[in-house]
Amino acid sequence: MEDLFLVEPSEKFRESFEDYALSYKKSNEDHYFNKYRKALSDFENYIDELRKYSKGKNLTQDEFSTSTFWLVDKKAVVGVVRIRHQEIEFAGHIGYDISPVCRNRGYGFQILKLALVKANMFGIGEVILTCNIENNVSKKIIEKNNGNLLGIIFDEEENEHLCKYSITL
Repeated sequence: MEDLFLVEPSEKFRESFEDYALSYKKSNEDHYFNKYRKALSDFENYIDELRKYSKGKNLTQDEFSTSTFWLVDKKAVVGVVRIRHQEIEFAGHIGYDISPVCRNRGYGFQILKLALVKANMFGIGEVILTCNIENNVSKKIIEKNNGNLLGIIFDEEENEHLCKYSITL
């Protein structure tokens, strides 16, 4: 994993990101496919919207500045991480996903490790993360990155219990 790095979304990785988005469609993971679908039909506008979000431009009242980065292994996008510049109650500061075809290879640990460096650069001293109480893989990734369990919370909107973690940078 020597050639692993985070990049801001760009035209340079367009083809790879389109493959990334389609991997969710092939795996019938609609939640993430719908999140990235726009990139397949209007890539330039999709990238422009991500840049605006990172700068806090054109946000609705319920939205917060969020910087998005792609995890690239050599030349392939294998993951996406979103760093929210302030904590969201049931989502925390960081959310990430790994391509269905690239899971169970250590990318989850690496994307969070690299995202923590970025969060520190944004001035976030204590990162809050959440994951579904049944998501043992995410719990292990967070704990391996020095996450301390703060407790279990309940998200009424999603009707799910979440583990809430803290990582001090």
